[in-house]
Amino acid sequence: MTVIDLGEVGHPDEPAPRPPRRPRAGRAVGRSVPLVLVGLFLLLTVAGAAPGPTRLVAVPVPDVPEPSHLVVGDLLVLADPSALAPAGSRQLIAVDLADGRIRWQASLSPRHQLLVLDQVGDDVAITTDPGGEPVSMVLDHTDGRVRWRQPGRAVPTRDGGLLLEDVHVDRAVVRGVDPATGAVRWTVSTGAATVGHRTGVRGVEELVLVTSAGRAEAYDVGTGVRRLDFPVPPARGDHHHLAQPVGDLLLVDGEPDRVAAYDLGTGRRRWDTAHPGSGSGYAYACGDALCLDAPSGTRVLDPATGRLRWSADRWTPVGSVGDRLVGGNVDGGRPRLALLDAATGRPVAELGPWELVYRWQVSAPLFAIRPAAGGRQLLAELDPADGTARVRDVLPGRWDTCGQRQGVLVCWRQRDTLGVWRLPG
Repeated sequence: MTVIDLGEVGHPDEPAPRPPRRPRAGRAVGRSVPLVLVGLFLLLTVAGAAPGPTRLVAVPVPDVPEPSHLVVGDLLVLADPSALAPAGSRQLIAVDLADGRIRWQASLSPRHQLLVLDQVGDDVAITTDPGGEPVSMVLDHTDGRVRWRQPGRAVPTRDGGLLLEDVHVDRAVVRGVDPATGAVRWTVSTGAATVGHRTGVRGVEELVLVTSAGRAEAYDVGTGVRRLDFPVPPARGDHHHLAQPVGDLLLVDGEPDRVAAYDLGTGRRRWDTAHPGSGSGYAYACGDALCLDAPSGTRVLDPATGRLRWSADRWTPVGSVGDRLVGGNVDGGRPRLALLDAATGRPVAELGPWELVYRWQVSAPLFAIRPAAGGRQLLAELDPADGTARVRDVLPGRWDTCGQRQGVLVCWRQRDTLGVWRLPG
């Protein structure tokens, strides 16, 4: 076993800490499983009452409460404690998925909060923050050796690329770097701006900067070439509260209680619409529609025209299958699902308290868990094509959350036990 001390993981010429950057949703590690994925396992009925043959292989691992984790090749990399824990002693633990042996450990400075734990190429990208100036490193996944470290927040992109982002109140600087060496390939800088990403099937494909002065710029993440530049409403404060790529649209607030949508292919303003509370909204794709969240609830819009289709009441849209949406809510502290008519939002059927096993790869099999007798949980493989679920195993104990990545199932209980199993190939 190799033990590596990463020390203060700071930059030797690092200036005095600047004002903290605003958190950007979607990159933080150790977060709760996003509801937007639960819609992938609707229409399910259990195919057979008795479980089939056990096909999971347990991997002995250290107990790490509520861990941030990453599967890289034949290793499970754990952050102990997780990113949700207060600042204090923290380390990365790389566990061999074949036998549970600890391959290497890397200590992080107690002053640094873990922000990002992700995979870039075949290696591990991490970002820590000592209090205002994030620093990123790439570690060799085989032995934990630090390849390089630089200021900025790491954002893996398509085909194993990497961005380093420095975002502050008055400026934004983004660098495209070589993941193997840290060599800078290109740099984009601007004044006060909101940083966003347009994603495709291969991951992050474009960098989208929306300046507070009122310009939107789209850059190719591989070359740094600016592909598009067009005007948008200026921010009403020091930044836009909503400046977010969703599919082929860029959504921007700027006028009180209104949202404008721009075509990311042409820069043309496609529509604008009234949206109460747009200053605190969040946008996401829901089926063939566009969903906008605000304190007043979720509004479902036609992405071509901005026309309101319907507003969510009890069931919030969280996904889609075919011509129906999936709604989610929490009744009595337990998540529940329902099928919704996509045109009206009317509940068609309630599916009950199944919970999704979170998956990172859209091509991976779909699994779900639900309570079983004796304080255990059923693990079922879901087939959305025919609406069935085949019981694959019975997990010992009750688990708060499960996720799967690269054929590995990881479950945990808060302040208790970590469970890891290899899924069949």
